[in-house]
Amino acid sequence: MAYAYQKEDSQSGLFFSQAAQFQNDVFMRAKLRNGEPCDEWVDITWNQAAEEVRQMGAGLIEMGIEKKDRVAVFAHNRPRWIITDQAIQGAGGIAVPIYPTSTDNQLIFILNDCGAKAIITGEPSLAEQAVRVKPQVPSLEFIACMTSTRIKEVIPYDRLLDKGKQSQKALDQFEQRRKSLKPEDWALIIYTSGTTGNPKGVVLDQSNLKAETDVLMSTPILEKIIERGVRLENLSFLPLCHIMGRTNDYHLQMALGGTISFAESIQKVQNNLLEIRPQVLFSVPRLYEKIFEAVKLHGEKLTGRKKKVFDWAMKAGDVASDHLIEGTPMPPPVSIKFALSNLLVYDKIRKVVGFDRLVVAGSGGGALPKEITKFFRSMNITITEGYGLTETTSAISSNAPVFLEPLPDKKIYKKAMDWLVDVQFLLQGNGICPFKSLKGTLKATVVSKKILPHFIIKPGFVGRPCKDTEIKIAEDGEILVKGPQVFKQSNGYYNQKEKTDEVFTDDGFFMTGDIGEFDENGFLKITDRKKELIVTSGGKNIAPHPIEMALVMDMYVDYAVVIGEGKNYITALIVPQFELLQEVAREKNIPYKSNDDLIKSPEIISFFQTKVEEINQNLARYEQIKKFRLLPHAFSEETGELTPTLKMKRRVVNEKYSKEIQALYS
Repeated sequence: MAYAYQKEDSQSGLFFSQAAQFQNDVFMRAKLRNGEPCDEWVDITWNQAAEEVRQMGAGLIEMGIEKKDRVAVFAHNRPRWIITDQAIQGAGGIAVPIYPTSTDNQLIFILNDCGAKAIITGEPSLAEQAVRVKPQVPSLEFIACMTSTRIKEVIPYDRLLDKGKQSQKALDQFEQRRKSLKPEDWALIIYTSGTTGNPKGVVLDQSNLKAETDVLMSTPILEKIIERGVRLENLSFLPLCHIMGRTNDYHLQMALGGTISFAESIQKVQNNLLEIRPQVLFSVPRLYEKIFEAVKLHGEKLTGRKKKVFDWAMKAGDVASDHLIEGTPMPPPVSIKFALSNLLVYDKIRKVVGFDRLVVAGSGGGALPKEITKFFRSMNITITEGYGLTETTSAISSNAPVFLEPLPDKKIYKKAMDWLVDVQFLLQGNGICPFKSLKGTLKATVVSKKILPHFIIKPGFVGRPCKDTEIKIAEDGEILVKGPQVFKQSNGYYNQKEKTDEVFTDDGFFMTGDIGEFDENGFLKITDRKKELIVTSGGKNIAPHPIEMALVMDMYVDYAVVIGEGKNYITALIVPQFELLQEVAREKNIPYKSNDDLIKSPEIISFFQTKVEEINQNLARYEQIKKFRLLPHAFSEETGELTPTLKMKRRVVNEKYSKEIQALYS
């Protein structure tokens, strides 16, 4: 049986096909009413969304949007972001998502580079920004807003919908355009976040989006749940203007017929997790790291019997997770301890963090430490890692559970796959610990013996190549890829043919710029960025990322940057986790008035020196950190050190902290 995501050639076709099937079921929810913030979750059905998409698409046509016109989307995540994106594509336009945190100069550059004819903004403050830059963007004909607004130069959302609703000609034209979309039609121009220089516009067509959706859906578990008609609810907080947030939180949920719940903001994610209790969650590693750190800290503060039970459960879960990860059957004593540890401890942790219904979890945008992967497996939550770029429409490899070899064609294995869905999605997916009933325990036991040993997940790796994807390693270690989800050389970077040609080999492989290696089972490991390798004055090549990861794995370290290009030894800049560090200062009676005072304390410096020395023990002599400097402020997008997807801008860090770096080598 072919499903909608396999039959439809465009995202618009997929959306309207799903809307026709699910009609009055909830498609999206957010704490927004008519585009304005409110205190309760407001539902939007598939039918309501489809009707708004038609009206808005027709409204854009009434405003003069022609096929292939570029229309920018400049907003934070919200239901109307998806409605706007669907309206633009359905009208035959090309959507250009822009980070809502962009500066005026960044906004001007992107609008001019793509020749945007219109921009649809989120809240009025973004509309004001668009109005402010409009005189410097000759191609920009009109500005619309996803809320009501009194800015006279801006078309409010309802008025744009009314324009479409009142024109039967435009409505008919919208239907004709969306139904005539072809795989080769451009869907998006997504600008890379730009850790160096101006961003480049990556052109993705409808065939790229269809291929990526197929890639994400082609795992044994997702294929089984769609066969069983299981539909899931997620919590979306990764920016939809970034390819990972878009493909996982939007395209995947649309293909599953699930419900997309929008977090109020990144600051309120933890509250929203408790309110929504999502079944699906995709995040950058930092969220999982913070939860892990909070649990560790909680455990350290326990005393007496509670401490003994907690430590026992952590150890039992750690042993069980080794079997789950390595695909080896658990001996009966390990299985019993695993069940008890979940009943006594892990089930409570899941509820406290809002993970009690979580069944699909993904991490991307950076490596997830093995220790954290194991911890969540102990809680019966598998966090899958993937690897991809904007140019590859997100994933080219995935660490989702895969069978290295097909399951035996026996009835017990087919039944066990169904029981996996029962245990994982119907019980845990509804907040019920599978081990609380005899039936659930028996099913989980059969699954653990018949299915889990065949599932292979390797922490520290980003999985095997995705469906129809070819990955190879160049002589210098660079990862090269070819597949239907990779942007086409003929489309390339918008208006930059020369830069496009630079990233393709003569035989058509895209050069990712990342360094990696395969293991004996074909699992890919990312070792570093090609351009970020440090070459010391002694000629040693050093990958900074593994050293930084080792530092950040300490709960008292928030960010770390390894320095050493052209130098004769390695140093590091370290941003402490100040909330935890302040507790240390109180316990040790260290006086301080500010973070600046705190990091200058000899006791605090000695505290971190011990941690650095422990890490150095596992490094080659030429990799060891000889000196370090504590920084008084956290890295953030607002202060310039991080991209909107929380990737570190090394060039900015090197420039901003040049004095501190110079002092480390004086």
